[in-house]
Amino acid sequence: MFINFKGAKTYVGTGGKNLETNKTTICFIHGSGQNHLSFVQQARYFAYKGYSVIVPDMPGHGFSDGNPCRSIKENAEWIYDLLKELKAKDIVFVGHSQGCLVGLELNKIYPELLKGIIFVAGSNTISVNQFLLDLASSNPKKAYKMMVTWGHGKDGAMSIASWPGHSYFGEGFNVMNMNIEDALKLDLEACNEYQDGEDASKKINIPALAVLAQYDQMTPLKSGKKFVDIINNCESHILDCGHFLQAERPKELNLIISSYLDKLENIEII
Repeated sequence: MFINFKGAKTYVGTGGKNLETNKTTICFIHGSGQNHLSFVQQARYFAYKGYSVIVPDMPGHGFSDGNPCRSIKENAEWIYDLLKELKAKDIVFVGHSQGCLVGLELNKIYPELLKGIIFVAGSNTISVNQFLLDLASSNPKKAYKMMVTWGHGKDGAMSIASWPGHSYFGEGFNVMNMNIEDALKLDLEACNEYQDGEDASKKINIPALAVLAQYDQMTPLKSGKKFVDIINNCESHILDCGHFLQAERPKELNLIISSYLDKLENIEII
């Protein structure tokens, strides 16, 4: 659906269902240079399982107008305001890559907002090499292709899709090409400059879930494991794929998230 938010046309995916504020809300936030299509296999699945689903295109990404946020904190503030605008309640946050940093900052600033938090292929720090930063500025389309190639595991390289008729590389490039030209550059700079991840990780006081990727070349597994160890209460899983695991392993990821959500509901009953 499209809404007028902060003076800009903003797209918010809902998984094909209407938002219902009396249900648990799952808010999916995409990573650098991505948009709502990053979670296309999750949004509909959970919407049709009875959850209220929010999958926004951040400013300047996908179908949303406006200028991209320039820091992780600015991203977090934008999402907080959006959730309030949509009157979302009982919120479970799901972030991929950069979205994980945004989730950390959101929970740090507004510790009473979320009832659960899920990190997909993430860490509490995401350093970006200078070559990619420069390329995102000088030749963003080449940077897209490089990230899509790095971001997928062997299935992507061999064009083996878990759902027939899809191409990881082709779709990955087209998703990034939907954004305004400087979106990737600003996203990567925001990740590279974020320094509060460790402190924010230690402040998580809600049940957390981390789903990491064995062959992740963008947020390496080693970094993800260190991240998980800092969090007080964090269930973790490792899938045999690359960075874009929500596309490469959608069924597995959906089942892991479903199990976590069931446990979260049981905790509330007790």
